[in-house]
Amino acid sequence: MATKSRKFEQAEWFKIFSAKKTRIIAFVLACVIAGGFCLSLVLYANSHADSSSKSYLKSESYKLASNEMYEKLCVTASAYLRYVDEDRNYTQSRHLLNDYLNYLDYNRYKYKKTESGIQLIDSQFDYYVGITQNGETRYLSNIKDIENYDSETDKIKAFKSSHKNYILRRDNEVMSDRTSSGQIVDYYYNTAEYQDNVTEEFYADNLVPVGGSYYDNYGRYFYNYGNYDPIAFYNVDSRYNVIKGLDLKNGLKYSDRLEDEEIGDDYGNTWAKCENLYDLPDYKATDNDDSGITVFFAPKAEKLTAMEKEYTEALNDMYRAKLFVIVFGVIEFMLVCYLLLICAYNAEPESVERWKQGNFLKKVPTEVYLILMVLAITFAFVFGACWNYYVSITKNIFDNALANSVFRNILAVALFALAYFAGFGSLMEFVGKIKTRSIFKESLICRLCKFLWRKYKETSLYHYFHGLPLGVKLSVRTIAIGVILFLESAYYSSADVEPFLLVVALILMVLDIRDFSQLSKLSKQIDSLGEEKPYEGKIRKTSPVYAESEKLNSVQDKVRESVEQQIQSERLKIELVTNVSHDLKTPLTSIISYIDLLKKMDLDDEASSYVKILDKKAQKLKGIVSDVFSIAKATSGVDVNLTKLDFVMLLNQCIADAEDKIADSGKIVKININADSAMVMGDGDKLYRVFQNIVDNALNYSMDGTRIFLDVYKKADRIVFAEKNISAMPINFTEEEILERFVRGDKSRTDGGSGLGLPISKSFTEACGGIFNIEIDGDMFKAIVEMPIIQEDTAEKTDDKTE
Repeated sequence: MATKSRKFEQAEWFKIFSAKKTRIIAFVLACVIAGGFCLSLVLYANSHADSSSKSYLKSESYKLASNEMYEKLCVTASAYLRYVDEDRNYTQSRHLLNDYLNYLDYNRYKYKKTESGIQLIDSQFDYYVGITQNGETRYLSNIKDIENYDSETDKIKAFKSSHKNYILRRDNEVMSDRTSSGQIVDYYYNTAEYQDNVTEEFYADNLVPVGGSYYDNYGRYFYNYGNYDPIAFYNVDSRYNVIKGLDLKNGLKYSDRLEDEEIGDDYGNTWAKCENLYDLPDYKATDNDDSGITVFFAPKAEKLTAMEKEYTEALNDMYRAKLFVIVFGVIEFMLVCYLLLICAYNAEPESVERWKQGNFLKKVPTEVYLILMVLAITFAFVFGACWNYYVSITKNIFDNALANSVFRNILAVALFALAYFAGFGSLMEFVGKIKTRSIFKESLICRLCKFLWRKYKETSLYHYFHGLPLGVKLSVRTIAIGVILFLESAYYSSADVEPFLLVVALILMVLDIRDFSQLSKLSKQIDSLGEEKPYEGKIRKTSPVYAESEKLNSVQDKVRESVEQQIQSERLKIELVTNVSHDLKTPLTSIISYIDLLKKMDLDDEASSYVKILDKKAQKLKGIVSDVFSIAKATSGVDVNLTKLDFVMLLNQCIADAEDKIADSGKIVKININADSAMVMGDGDKLYRVFQNIVDNALNYSMDGTRIFLDVYKKADRIVFAEKNISAMPINFTEEEILERFVRGDKSRTDGGSGLGLPISKSFTEACGGIFNIEIDGDMFKAIVEMPIIQEDTAEKTDDKTE
């Protein structure tokens, strides 16, 4: 890891903040506070108080107790009192009575069996429940001196005058002295199973519904008195059901026994498909007459006072637990943030590593920390959910209530702190692995995958697939995805999808997307190669296009080397030409000097003609050497002085200087100048030579009797000079050939130009920043010179730089 500036970390407060002892103290404190936070949270969640109500009578606990009491009394009246005689003997099947007693036992409703029948016991409510049939009333009550009242009406009047917060059901109506909560709820129940006679009631949520009950001809009894699901009793035993092929609990009648599609029951019998009882032709449901049921209950005064006190204490306990939850939560959050930020920090002042784990903890696989975190969280949730069971265990251990409570809370904090120690400690090490970038490197799964991948790379199968072209791989994957999707749509419905095939298709799609992205990088590398720019992106070694990328890099390097070699070769040629030209000038100057001396001597006619020939050839050789030397200097950029000049004025001057040549040639020259002025940056001498060579070339090689066109015009931000003429000889060369050095248009002639005029023009134009082109159309020859026009501000800046 590269060395970074750590001036901020050298501060004294930060040294204390990041010290190992500070981190240990903070971690231990975090574990203890986390234990207290979890305990407070469990106590708050398990509190019996209702935070939305300040009174026990308005709490959800009292509503539940009241609803349960009403349901219990209504079921007792309908399922028990309805079927007892004047001696309190039960007149129905013992199975029905057993179901009633099982109902009481299952819901933990207390009762006792007396000589006068079943007697309900309730310590919270005073109650009276009775049912009047055929002018006779059977009732149960836990209110004293109930026998002193002759009629049921008198009893109810006395009860109402001596009790508050009562609920009274009589003549299928519910009455109460309670004030309605204003929250209206609805209650639905059937008066016959799955038939269209559903009863709907609306009532205040602090009261109770009326409800109803019914029975059918298969011995089933259903009671709906505020309960969510109907309470069902059965008048026959299970053996009778098996014999008759009935499943009364599920409302089914079994058909004939078959081999397939069998259903099992609790007695090991298997049956074929069955039909619902209520769909059978003989099914009949009958409503019970509940108009004679009277239910009255109200909270006992002394019990209500105790419950209010208990509820207030529970409410205060809940508020205290909530306060501890908030305080511990805030402190714990701050400690967690601090520890997660500073964990794995390397406090050694001389070290260049900012993050570092302990040698032992560093070797622990990542999966171990994940498992410990999951186990710690699971333990905390399970322990909190089983809090009541934990409380009962500690009560059995200690008899003293204070010791019981203190020990229970201390032990709970210790257990939560231990779970937090394992869970949060694992989280810190997990975050440390992220900071040190070793989370995958230290993973067992990643190690196994790397091992399997290395083994796979050693197989011939890997080399075969790895050697396939990328296009073939993409095609095979795309076809495989299409086949998988076709199979999914053709053979599997939307509710029965084969997950394995979808996972395979998803993996193939991810691989295709990855490879397409790599192809995009390869395309960008090709574009960079075309633009002669280095490619900034990186293609990893595992990429399927890595080999192609390396080939492109190799090609780019070779092209660069070739260009450099070509430039070096061209530079050597220029230097060679320059040196040779310079070396030729000295003896050539001597030859010309001696020829001048010979010309001054009295020679005979024959010798004088030879001297003239020598003088002519020497002058031509001098011109060739001068041209070659000029080309070499222009190509190398030497002896090129760029200044601001008028392109049109310079051309007019050149044409004016060539008027004598034009007149002597007898050629017709058409001049068409469509620009008054065009300022360019160039070397005046070089551009003048360009114009001169073009005009001379036109006069020398154009066909007699034809016209020569000289056009000047502006094109966008450029000034263009174009010369057109018809060649005197057939043009049997290309644009590239005529621009080569020492190449002339008339190859049959042994005298005339040197073949350097057009190459010199091209070199001089390009040295001045312009463009020189040759266009050939049949026997029409066209030379074009283009120069960029400069603006005034650009010209001024260029002049300043030149000065």
